Amino acid sequence: MKKIVSLALTTVFALGAFTGCTGEQINSVALTDGTYRAEFVEFDTNGWKDYVEVTVVEGQLDQVVFDSVDEKGNLKSEDASYKAEMEQMVGTYPAKYNKDLINQFLESGKITAVDIVAGATESTGNFKTLIIEAMENATTGNTEVEIVENIK
Repeated sequence: MKKIVSLALTTVFALGAFTGCTGEQINSVALTDGTYRAEFVEFDTNGWKDYVEVTVVEGQLDQVVFDSVDEKGNLKSEDASYKAEMEQMVGTYPAKYNKDLINQFLESGKITAVDIVAGATESTGNFKTLIIEAMENATTGNTEVEIVENIK
């Protein structure tokens, strides 16, 4: 329970720190050209590791990728059997909710405006955690892969 409370507080403070500096708008932040990646340190219990990768060109956010990779390098968004099973169970699937989360972020310009995607609550939280780290690196120009503790 302490880990959950600690993680929640850390996320709230990280959101506050990032959004406080930027007025919550990604387009009002000075970004350094480059590619910035944040990923979890461990694979989850299903064998996937989430990551976010942002590309900045001419000081503007050019591309955002959110996906998961397995130990063989396969992408969750391209796994047809995973898609079929998840879509049948909860009505969504990785390629669909990844796109939704990215679009919410890009359209609003705010991390705090990204709503939970029904059927992908855990992935929504993972996206928010990882995008904060990637965007912080984009503001400092640190292109090293940011390794983030998994949310438990």
